[in-house]
Amino acid sequence: MIPEDVVDALRLPADCAVNVRVPKTQLQAHTGFSAADRRLLQDGIDTLHWAAAIRPDAVGIPACTAPDGSRRIPELHVMTLQVRTGAKLTRLEELLHRAVPYPILLVSEQPSGPRVSVALKRMSYTRNGDVTLDTPPVTASVGDAPVPASDAFLSSLQLDRQPRNDLGTVYEGWLTCTVALRVASVTGEFMLASTLDAARDQLTGLTESSRLEVEISKLLTQIRKEKQIPSRIELQEQIKAKKTALSVAHDTLRST
Repeated sequence: MIPEDVVDALRLPADCAVNVRVPKTQLQAHTGFSAADRRLLQDGIDTLHWAAAIRPDAVGIPACTAPDGSRRIPELHVMTLQVRTGAKLTRLEELLHRAVPYPILLVSEQPSGPRVSVALKRMSYTRNGDVTLDTPPVTASVGDAPVPASDAFLSSLQLDRQPRNDLGTVYEGWLTCTVALRVASVTGEFMLASTLDAARDQLTGLTESSRLEVEISKLLTQIRKEKQIPSRIELQEQIKAKKTALSVAHDTLRST
């Protein structure tokens, strides 16, 4: 599977197609980037392709303007990314979300399959007219989930299946789909959260699961090296408690 398969799964109207390669110089012009960030954009990106722009006149969905002025979304962008070997993909994704003033559905090519990245944005509190990230980017790899879950994820991305109040709710729908794919890589099941808040709860559960898995791995390493019986028993009890907590965290992911 390639990034273009994810783009095709959106089932966007033909009027949304852009098909333009984005110059790196355009990205590096962002005033908030350090010299190291600019080098990463230059050396890490092979190709960034602007695949589509979702605008109200093309899809019949109104732009988003929050009553308090915290969000203004006149359009959404879909982009595909190819990176060079060894590039720091997570950092590149964050930089690209920051560089583009509109919310983007970013699809990166990876050996295991496409990786999807989304990030909610808001108007800056300190720089008038600027847009900043409201949350860290949320990523999920299609290849990390079982095939039925990956297929369900692709089906869920269709534009016609997203909330259509405005472009903001469309993007929130894609974030919910991405979180559900992350959850499916843990539980094996693809189930969409009923609300954006529920999806955020799932993200919290995923973070907790990852923390527990790291702690269990460290304890298992310790117990393999430990020679004293009392210490081994204590470590076994700690591992048992962590595994119980991990099971509870996984159950929470399924019930959210």
